[in-house]
Amino acid sequence: MNAITPIRSVKKSKKNREEQSNWKITPELPQLEFHWKKGEDPVTREEVELFFNSKPIKKLKKEICSVGLRLWQKGFVDGNGGNITVRVGDNLVLCTPTLISKGAMKPKDICLVDMDGNQKAGIRPRTSEVMTHLAVMKRMPSAKSCVHAHPPHGTAFAIASIVPPTGVIPEADIFLGQIGLAKYETPGSPENAQVIGETAIDHQAVLMENHGVIVWGSHLEDAYWKMENVEAICQTVAVATIVSPEISAVGVEKAREMIAIREKLGMYDKRSKWADEELLLNDFYKKAKIINRR
Repeated sequence: MNAITPIRSVKKSKKNREEQSNWKITPELPQLEFHWKKGEDPVTREEVELFFNSKPIKKLKKEICSVGLRLWQKGFVDGNGGNITVRVGDNLVLCTPTLISKGAMKPKDICLVDMDGNQKAGIRPRTSEVMTHLAVMKRMPSAKSCVHAHPPHGTAFAIASIVPPTGVIPEADIFLGQIGLAKYETPGSPENAQVIGETAIDHQAVLMENHGVIVWGSHLEDAYWKMENVEAICQTVAVATIVSPEISAVGVEKAREMIAIREKLGMYDKRSKWADEELLLNDFYKKAKIINRR
């Protein structure tokens, strides 16, 4: 004969299950930034070679090649264009070599340079444009990785000397902030390094007049994401102005909310100190009329 479970016991069991189901987990974000011990860079040739072939650096070399392939697959680089860097020490930076398709790179192709551009390791010569990346890193210690590419829409804005407006798309305002515009200088020249380095102090994404786009981030993925963000905002605004000569921007209050989110994520934004009339000043955008919604 089957035992009969008392109603009180059934109710108690159901209550216990409901209580036990009221739980959650709070996973931590993955730590993608490369960390090194300050003041402990390898110095001798033997030490540098051991470091260059260590497991963490080999992993980064693979990741650089992966980002290069993604840039190439998206059409952000052509021929041997574009370059990538990752800071791995007080005075050491991994970088892509010169004259190579970013879609065909292998880990063995990656170079190692010091902060003055002197090559320390690698079987291929480093890119001449590494000096521009180093100029950014010297001025912004939080710039642990730089990516330079020629995404079509971002480069089109650079050729037109037009910066896409702020307050239009939350992702762009939060993850990029205000995009900078640097005047043209010859690629690889000291003048180019200087003007990009100075512009990057206030901007994590910079349009390089008649050249392309350079971005920096706290780690390699962060820098790559910002390159996608630049191309997305430029493409979207370009299409929107074809659809309508007037495009809308959020009001000042909402713009400040986006800046607050940006700063909460640890990204400095000089606009947080700007007056209301400066915040959504998009008059320089020549093609469209910007309507600031209140």
